[in-house]
Amino acid sequence: MIWRFFLVLLLFTEISPVAAQTPDLSGWQRFNDPTLDSLVAVGLRENADLKVAVNRLQEARLRTQIAETFLKPSVQLAPTLTTQSLAPNRPFQLANVTDAQRQRIQFNTFSIPVNASYELDLFNRIKQTVRVNDLQAQATEADFRSIRLIVASEIARIYTLVRANDSEQAVFRRNILARDTTVRIIRERARVGLVSQIDVQRAETDIAGLRVQVRTLERSRTELVNGLAQLLGLIPGQFTLAPGRLPATLLQVPFLTIPPELVRRRPELQSADRLTQAADANVNVARALRKPRVALVGSTGFLSGQIGPLFFPNSVTYLLGVNASVPIFEGGRNLKNVALAEQQVQTAQSTYEQRFQVAQREAEVALDNYTLLRQQVDEQAQVLVLARRTELYNRELYIKGLTTYLDVLDAQRTILTTEQSLVQLQGQVVVQAVALLRALGGDL
Repeated sequence: MIWRFFLVLLLFTEISPVAAQTPDLSGWQRFNDPTLDSLVAVGLRENADLKVAVNRLQEARLRTQIAETFLKPSVQLAPTLTTQSLAPNRPFQLANVTDAQRQRIQFNTFSIPVNASYELDLFNRIKQTVRVNDLQAQATEADFRSIRLIVASEIARIYTLVRANDSEQAVFRRNILARDTTVRIIRERARVGLVSQIDVQRAETDIAGLRVQVRTLERSRTELVNGLAQLLGLIPGQFTLAPGRLPATLLQVPFLTIPPELVRRRPELQSADRLTQAADANVNVARALRKPRVALVGSTGFLSGQIGPLFFPNSVTYLLGVNASVPIFEGGRNLKNVALAEQQVQTAQSTYEQRFQVAQREAEVALDNYTLLRQQVDEQAQVLVLARRTELYNRELYIKGLTTYLDVLDAQRTILTTEQSLVQLQGQVVVQAVALLRALGGDL
């Protein structure tokens, strides 16, 4: 009967979900660094912020599932057992009962009804509500992917800073080793009276200063590793990272300017786009609220004054009906809700455009910095070659007694400063490559 009618209506209430594009996070593999790849994998699995985001995503999906339930009939079993006692001094009397015949009367009611209701979604109000919730869930999913991108890129950035620190420490240790050799030569020359003891003191003081700077770099590395441990969901102090080098493989960017379609892959832009679509669907919901709502209602079951014959055929009862609600006057509330929903669409569109402009600027800045820094690294490498050549000439002149040790020391300091700057620039190249990958959604 009524159940067949409800099932037929259900065939026309399917909601097709809107598919969401998932950006790729494999861009970190372009550095060809297995350690970095493993750290990113651990961070995406154990990061605390991501675990919170997963729970929020599950909540959003459950809201969509709850909204979809309104497209289906509601069926309830409502058994009741009541006993009513009418007092003799009741304000009403049964027919043919005089005042002298008043007595207490008791009524028993045994009922086992099955109630059903189904709202006809004539103006797509329910389906549009489901669509709003579905799009909001997709926006939450995009937010989750955005957090994944942030976590992965931050792990790669801090890992790069650690490796740049390792390379910088290696520069200082190489210079300390080279100057130890020079100090031994100066001490021997001072012993035979070829140079003064001042040269020895200057060389030893310079090496001591280099060792102090190495300690500073070690302290900075410890702070970076502790920050990396937190991103990985590990306990700082119990996580260690063996010394290493900067990734030798650099990105090969196949374009000179950033294509807009790559920027639009960014998860936060996809989230803004889904929220814009949700706001647009909410306009249809607001408009549907101005139209009538029609629901089918039905009830069937058993009703009896005694429990014995409750399940006999003569106790069967049923009810079929239609409920309708037509808004006539609500103080203009529905019109204002439609206007508000339309304004929210404009706000969402403006938010998307603003985020897109920021994202495009970030991508262009990262690309420009990456390109210019690579050129700067090549130029700095040439400066280092010249600085080493100058130091070699000064050292030969010093051995021959044609110059002072101050000239040699100045040349060595120039080499150290130049090589240190080169390593820092190489680290910045990788940092900007990470920024570029993040700005493009995780890959080129």
